[in-house]
Amino acid sequence: MAPLLSTSLSTLPTEIIICFGAGLMIAVLLGFTAGYFLGKSAPARNFRRARKHLQNCYQHVRETLDTACTACSLLEKFPGTILTSEQTRELNSKRTSLLSLINRLVERKSAEQEPLPPVTKQEKKKQQEFPALQWAFQPEHSHLKLPDSSAFEANLEMMLLTGTATQNNSGLLLVQMNQHDQLKERFGIMAPVKFMKTFSRLIMHNVRDEDVICLWKSDTLAILFPGVDVDAGQNCAETIREAIRHHHFRLESNSSEVVVTASLAYLNCVPGDSAELVLERGLHALTQSQKQGRNQLIIQDSHSYEHKQAI
Repeated sequence: MAPLLSTSLSTLPTEIIICFGAGLMIAVLLGFTAGYFLGKSAPARNFRRARKHLQNCYQHVRETLDTACTACSLLEKFPGTILTSEQTRELNSKRTSLLSLINRLVERKSAEQEPLPPVTKQEKKKQQEFPALQWAFQPEHSHLKLPDSSAFEANLEMMLLTGTATQNNSGLLLVQMNQHDQLKERFGIMAPVKFMKTFSRLIMHNVRDEDVICLWKSDTLAILFPGVDVDAGQNCAETIREAIRHHHFRLESNSSEVVVTASLAYLNCVPGDSAELVLERGLHALTQSQKQGRNQLIIQDSHSYEHKQAI
């Protein structure tokens, strides 16, 4: 077959062979050129395709948020709608998570578009002395005689705003009673309330006059420390932890001892912190404290977002 092909080619005129070779070379060059330019433009095409997908994702997020707003509006207008405590906690958790995600997304985009101001510009807002706060003590929990959750949230917001205005740090200590429901089942509905009173009494003996103790949840006390740095707040939190750990809890003065423990989380609040994000970090820190064991304290610095077990 090979000799026959060679014989056939040898019988062709030289001009035809030259044209065939030239055509083949042109075809190879055209293919190479087309492949080169297609490969060079591939990143741009991929970028346009990815950008289109991101726009579709944004549109989907916006439509979903619009739908959620409409549904919440209808639920609010529905006569006689009362959410259970579990539903309220779930909605509050979803709201906090969504707000945190949206804030991070918006802040990241703003940081990309706007250059950070020079460090020297921060000196124009000097740290001021933390003023005395007029705490909200009402509404009050009827049995514990402490500001309830709504008063606590108002006090926290006021402390954070004042800290931002004066460029001062503050502190928040959360003390959560462990096995709250089990204590109620074992010793009666009022038993946890009595133990929470003991918690508040122990805490009251270890805080400053300008600090305030509030009830955040049925099993969690919140102590606000205005104008303290992380070291001073941590020392006070460790003192409270030790007071709870070494106390002998009893329902009555002549009754037997009951094992009652707590999970503690101290949060360093810096200028610019919001109440929603502080409380979200607090819930996460309490979860970490529970995983560490009984009467454990987690210290969380707002700058590092690192948790450590206090010794």
